[in-house]
Amino acid sequence: MHVLHRRGFLAAAGMLSARFSFLRAIEAVANERSYAEEMPDMLLHYLEERLNALAERWDRARAGIRTAEDVKARDHFVRTTLLQMIGKLPDKTPLNPILAGVLERDGYRIEKLMFESRPNFWVTSLLYVPTSRHDPFPGIISPSGHLPDAGRSPAYQFAHADLVKSGFVVLAYDPVGQGERRHFWDPQTRQLQFPTTNFEHSMFGQLLLLLGENMTQYRLWDGFRALDYLETRPEVDKTRIGCAGHSGGAYMTMLIAALDQRVKCAAVIESGQREHRWPVNLLASVPVHNPDAEHHLLPAALHGIDYCDVLQAIAPRPLLMAKEYFSDAKFTLAAKHVRGRYQILGVPDRFATAEAGDVHAWTMKLRLAAADWFCRWFYNRRGPLQEPESEPEPVERLYCTPNGSLRYSKQGETIHTLIQKKLATLPPGRTAPQSPVKLAAYQEEVRTKVAELLRYQPGKAFLAVRHVVTTPRRGYRVEQMQFLSEPGIYIPAWVFIPASLKKARAPIVYAGQTGMQQLPIVGEFGLLANVVRKGHMVVAVDVRGIGETEPLRPPQLREQPFGQLFDIQTAMAFIAWAMDSSLLGMRVLDVMRTVDYVLSRPDVDGTGVKIVGVGMGALWALFAAALDSRIRTVVADGGLLSYRTLASADRYVHGADVFVPHILEQFDLPQIAAAIADRSLALLAPVDHMRKPVEVAAAESEYRFTREAYDAAGAPGRFHIAERQADPAEQYLSLLGSSA
Repeated sequence: MHVLHRRGFLAAAGMLSARFSFLRAIEAVANERSYAEEMPDMLLHYLEERLNALAERWDRARAGIRTAEDVKARDHFVRTTLLQMIGKLPDKTPLNPILAGVLERDGYRIEKLMFESRPNFWVTSLLYVPTSRHDPFPGIISPSGHLPDAGRSPAYQFAHADLVKSGFVVLAYDPVGQGERRHFWDPQTRQLQFPTTNFEHSMFGQLLLLLGENMTQYRLWDGFRALDYLETRPEVDKTRIGCAGHSGGAYMTMLIAALDQRVKCAAVIESGQREHRWPVNLLASVPVHNPDAEHHLLPAALHGIDYCDVLQAIAPRPLLMAKEYFSDAKFTLAAKHVRGRYQILGVPDRFATAEAGDVHAWTMKLRLAAADWFCRWFYNRRGPLQEPESEPEPVERLYCTPNGSLRYSKQGETIHTLIQKKLATLPPGRTAPQSPVKLAAYQEEVRTKVAELLRYQPGKAFLAVRHVVTTPRRGYRVEQMQFLSEPGIYIPAWVFIPASLKKARAPIVYAGQTGMQQLPIVGEFGLLANVVRKGHMVVAVDVRGIGETEPLRPPQLREQPFGQLFDIQTAMAFIAWAMDSSLLGMRVLDVMRTVDYVLSRPDVDGTGVKIVGVGMGALWALFAAALDSRIRTVVADGGLLSYRTLASADRYVHGADVFVPHILEQFDLPQIAAAIADRSLALLAPVDHMRKPVEVAAAESEYRFTREAYDAAGAPGRFHIAERQADPAEQYLSLLGSSA
């Protein structure tokens, strides 16, 4: 392995002439080409390459679908896999409908009703019932798009009125986080606490992942129960039920219709970039699209379940797909693929497309197209040609609750309270290991489960180290090095080496969430300079997608309040999960590959390393130490206190790039920390859900399990929780056991 240029080494050893040594002391020494030149926008390129390889593989499989039997087999796979990703559905419980009021209108009535999709989990709804014709009527459920008032929004009111006047019973129900089911909406001020309802969907949707659940299931189950309710109505013909939704409601229409055969006809209106997700072009100079939580089915890319597969699974039942403009290439491709499926099944007339030629909204043209579609297939006649002149109902008139809010009306559970109820049982109760034998067994169990949760695979590729430049400083030098974590991923490292050092014992690895190349960290008088001047080798690294290798993208939302829900880091986390991988797991691998690199250096004695992880880096260090016993000491500075801390709150500022789906079904960070015993571990200024420091007493309470494990290991003095002090370098050295 090439670490130092020979001439640089000889100069450092004082074996060249005094004049040459002087010249070398005042100039930087560059050696090898940087990996950055070969891997621009490295992490996005890495993710794109793997996503598109999966997409290509599944495209080849789809190309082999040529017969009705092929279609039947593919649809069975799609539906089965969808249900596996969505998770075990709840038991059906009584709907317990409540009629909150009735509005009589010309030719129809609007019933303001509520039903329970889960026990005491109310779904506020509007039921439009024709009164000028004889029943039974076809029924339509209408999941809402992302508008704050849901089905009470003017365009949606007109869409439902067009349908009811055409002879359909229409059930328009509020999704979680919209209409009267909003959590972050104050009925007194009538103001949303977030810019859009998408924020509420993802705020809770990302938390659900920690508990082994997902927002898609909640949304889908509401739709299934809406169908159940329609079937209880004597006015509804159970054999003629349809589903029509716009935007986010179009996505739910796709899923509901694909998975529930009771839906005999569907209208997917402007599903909003939900026709073909893959292949992707992540390297375009535009923000990476990251929809809200319910639109992520995990791991859909691994299983080859694209949006188009869901649309195709609706066949041979009639399907209308509508779009703002047909010039959208992904829509055109999806329509071609869906049309081909209907042609294979011999029913090409059951598929149609419609173009709005307008903005993203359920516009009049598309409202009439939807009504016409359902009239065609349920009545064998044309639908309305125009909308009558009318005014939408005032939103307040359509409320089921006194103030327009289930939460503030204290009516039943909310998604937040349901999370809290499940959280009360998680993680499963454990007893701290009480003997060395039990501790060893516990550590092996944690290693196995952490590796599974993080999708961790040990690095096997050559490090392929490159020495980019050596820069002399007063009393030490800095080697800027690079090495491969895995093919396609390099790790930049700055190695701080005291001038008098001959053989480093337990060098210090530094990894932080803001990247290392900041003046307060790596500058000549920065944090790490103060450590190296005490005689310690320090290796500072940027894991993938952080600092030097952060994606090259226009500014996104991370600087806005709660913008982490949709920023590039969260987008990359979901991309990794879609492939059954983990961005957090990848970064933990990078830390462990850093250990490989450090211990491979000839100027290191190979007995192990110490590590300081800052911010998100605290979690990288904690997980890495649980997996790798070569990490002898850990200082976790400013890291998340626990995943329970996140799930206990209704808002937070941590990104999904530190989330681990299903983790609370197994354990939490205190249980992972316990697996590090009896090695030294210090938690320095741990933070809560809003990244505010937690008092030491509260942190001690949270980490009681860890404390018990260290006591049982006979090493109570090796576990510390402390506040941050004025001199971080001195504090790090003290906690690392490396004081001068």
